[in-house]
Amino acid sequence: MPTKYSDDAPPPPPRISARFTGPWRYVIWMAAFVAAVAILAALLYAPLREAFEANVAINGLIVFVLLVGVVYVFNQALVIGPAASWLVKFRNAVAPADLPPPPSLIAPMASMIADTGEGRVRLSAASVRTVLDSVAARMAEAGQMTRYFGRLLIFLGLLGTFWGLLMVISDIGGAVREVTATATGGEGDVMRLMAAIENPLQGMGTAFASSLFGLAGSLVIGFLDLQASRAQNRFYNEIEEWLSSISRVAAAGPSTTGEGEVSAAYVGALLEQTADTLERLSHTLEKHTRDLETALSRIAQDSAASQQEAARALRDEIKVLVRAIEAAARLGRGGPN
Repeated sequence: MPTKYSDDAPPPPPRISARFTGPWRYVIWMAAFVAAVAILAALLYAPLREAFEANVAINGLIVFVLLVGVVYVFNQALVIGPAASWLVKFRNAVAPADLPPPPSLIAPMASMIADTGEGRVRLSAASVRTVLDSVAARMAEAGQMTRYFGRLLIFLGLLGTFWGLLMVISDIGGAVREVTATATGGEGDVMRLMAAIENPLQGMGTAFASSLFGLAGSLVIGFLDLQASRAQNRFYNEIEEWLSSISRVAAAGPSTTGEGEVSAAYVGALLEQTADTLERLSHTLEKHTRDLETALSRIAQDSAASQQEAARALRDEIKVLVRAIEAAARLGRGGPN
């Protein structure tokens, strides 16, 4: 239902088109990178399988954390799409109150840019900064979780490597003790010792497989996080540009000239904000005045109806009293002389 304006109220300014591009360009880059990594892993399937089987428990955990991190980073970028669509709908909506609930990424922002009831959004410089800080805080929280996934992958890789080295050292120690127990000091003992530690030494190569998986997973998460951060920064800049276009005062604050005086641009913007505040106050007072006049009119109507009802009741009582007096007078005249 379109908003109506009184004859003396100024019409709202033309709507400023909100241009929110969404994260799709960066999501495509992320999907292409993941596909390239999957193709490379398929080409190196045989050596990767051998390295994976060297320590199935740690390497399996690394792969699981990597998959969870990839899904989380994609979700981090994809949540920008519904937020951008909601803002576009909000800016073009005739009745913003009928819109669905906003996404969680911009929920605090949506409550602050709600329509004032006059067909336009009004924000001060402090409100703009508060809105931007709330959006930036939610984006930074998601980025911290993504960086934690990268560090966790590196830690698990090092953990698997040290685990494998400890197992290799234990096997070498056991082989040395076995050869030493039956050693006679000849060249045959040396050959037996070399043959006994050959398998543990070959296993040291696979002991570093966990570091390989951990570092490779951290690289994948890092690239995806970079693209998701670029998508978030672009969305943040678009919000900042839009809010600056509907703000009455520049968010930069009062700038000063070389002589220490406040710049004329800031004074003009401040005066414009003051005029806008007075205008809103005038409309609010007019609205309250109309409501007060309506309430007084209703009170007057109710009072008039009550007075009419009381007068009617009084007339009825007077009629009854007159009739009683006439009846008493007739009885007095008809009595004994």
